[in-house]
Formats: sequence, C-alpha cells, structure tokens
Amino acid sequence: MTAFANILIFQPAAIGDVMLATPVAKALKHNFPGAKITFWGHASLRQLLVGFCPYIDEYIDYDRQAGLIALLKTFWSVNCDLFVDLSNSKKGMFLSAFAPGNTRIVAYKKQSQNAVDKMHAVENFLAAVDKVCEEIPEPLFPTIFPEVFAEEVLVDIFGEDKNKLLIGLVPGVGKHRPHRSWIQDGWRYLISALNERPNCLPVLIGGADEIKLGTRLEEEFSGKCLNLIGKLDLSQTAAILDRCSVVVSGDTGPAHIAVAVGIPVIGLYGPTNPKRSGPYGCENLVIDQSNVCQCENSKFCLFAKEEESGECISRIMLPEVLDKLNQVLGPIPELQTQFTEEWRSS
Repeated sequence: MTAFANILIFQPAAIGDVMLATPVAKALKHNFPGAKITFWGHASLRQLLVGFCPYIDEYIDYDRQAGLIALLKTFWSVNCDLFVDLSNSKKGMFLSAFAPGNTRIVAYKKQSQNAVDKMHAVENFLAAVDKVCEEIPEPLFPTIFPEVFAEEVLVDIFGEDKNKLLIGLVPGVGKHRPHRSWIQDGWRYLISALNERPNCLPVLIGGADEIKLGTRLEEEFSGKCLNLIGKLDLSQTAAILDRCSVVVSGDTGPAHIAVAVGIPVIGLYGPTNPKRSGPYGCENLVIDQSNVCQCENSKFCLFAKEEESGECISRIMLPEVLDKLNQVLGPIPELQTQFTEEWRSS
C-alpha cells in the first residue's frame, strides 16, 4: 500500500453531506496515521471539523466566488500526494485535471437517481477511498467529539441544573424545501407527550429560518420546552446534540450532526430517500413515507402549498414517533394510549 504523507479532502457541500463524509477522514487517518489530512470546505463548517474531529489536521475555507485560477493556486499550495474529491462537481474535476504529477486522484461517483436501492451517501463517499485504504474502521461514527465544550455550553444554558433528560427536536427544515418537514401539530403533540416523561426536557434546535416556528412553540409550551432555534452556532449545536438522549428530525443538517456525535436519530422521511441520506446507523428508527411520495427530488410538493409540509410526510402519525421513542427511552404504556387517543380525536 502506498504511504501517503499529505492528503487533501475536497467537499464544499452543506452541513449534511460534510457530516456524512467525515468517516472518509476517519478511514484515511486509520490507514495513514502519520499523514497530514487537510479538509477543504465551506468556512461555516470549520468550527465543527477543527478541534472536534481528530481525523482532520488542517482546514481550508472554500470560497464559492473564487475563480478557477484562484482555486487552482489554493490546490497547488497544499502540495498533496493524495487528492480525495468528494464533490462530484466540475470544479473538482478541473482541479483533478491540473493536479501535480505526484498526486494520486480518487473521487466518488454519485449514484443514479433511478437506482432502486440507492447506496447511502456514507458508503458512497467511502467507496472513493476503498482502493487506497486496506481497512475501514468500525464503527464509522462518532466522528465529532465536542464533549469538553459541551460541558461549558450546558453550564451556560442550564447553570448547575444539568441533569434533565434532553430530547432534541428539529421541527424545521429550512425555507427552501418545507415539504420535508413534519406537520406542526405533530410537533405540538410530541412536545406534550415528552412533557409527561419524568425529568424530560424537549430542546428545539434549528437555524434562522425556523425562528418564528420556535417562538410559537416556546410561547405555547411556556417553560415546558427549551427553544434554542437560531440561538446557537454549529459548534454549540453539536455540543447540545451530544448531550441529548435522542433526536427527532427530518432530513436536516442537525440530524447528521447528531449522528456524527453518536446520538440516535429518529428520522422522519417523506420526499427524500433515507436509503441515501437517512441518519446512518439508525435505520431501525426511521419512519419512511418516501415509497408513497410522487414528488421525490422535487423542490416542492405537488399536492400541498409551497410553505406546507409535503403530503407524504404528513402521513406520519404521532403513535409511530412515540413507538420509536419508546425503543430508545423505554415505554410508558399509559402515556402511549393517552396521546394516541388524543391524536386520533383531533
């Protein structure tokens, strides 16, 4: 096996895909422990991968507005002997075409959308390095370790009362694809159900696009849920997720951060296929309606208004979510019956 000394991983995607790509860095560090591994991605993700991910030694901020010559100069300055292109982009192919002669190139190939059983993104990314790695370490996750920082964050938020059972809820999915979100009444009933569990605190997590939603839920459940939507940076988000017992989310960046820190995720899926982008390793916790979705890969549901949940994901029922929570937290049968009856009568 060739011994690489200077490895560059190129993945300028959003949060989710970058978290799903972190096992590649883990595999490379496992096989080449003496190599310097540099990650080239968006500046916003630096805080997650520098310090929290022990498999990455250096980070380069990707400038989306940079021209090809500027990108090429950055690429050459690294002087890598292994270039791992996880972008499946024209820019990645351009860089590969002009790589120095001593640089070996490996890249992943995106699976066809028409494939019946799509390869999960994690496995797809790892397939790029299978010819240079003799062994893929198990388990693949966790890859992000914010434990020490998490203690600081929890003290800042909770003071000395840090013993609550935290349940992470990600009720929004961003403004661009609202059809991926579960119905708001679902989240309301779920918070009510969690409030009946002893010492349990639902924690709302999300970005700036969901601030109004978080405020509405916070006002409705005054003191009975913690609204952190739009109040945390990514490193703080990872720290809070690291202290949750379980996370409930649609296809979102925070869901994949939770997987990266090693927390089980109950995935609520409709228009996107969890076989490709579900919470990795949590397949038994996914509630999947993608098989009835007629709008897969579309930006909006064809059967709902643009700002509403998609028709397919709206079919997910509260009892299904409570069943998954019981798998992780242990059942409370009388609670299950109570909220199932209320849901059906609403």
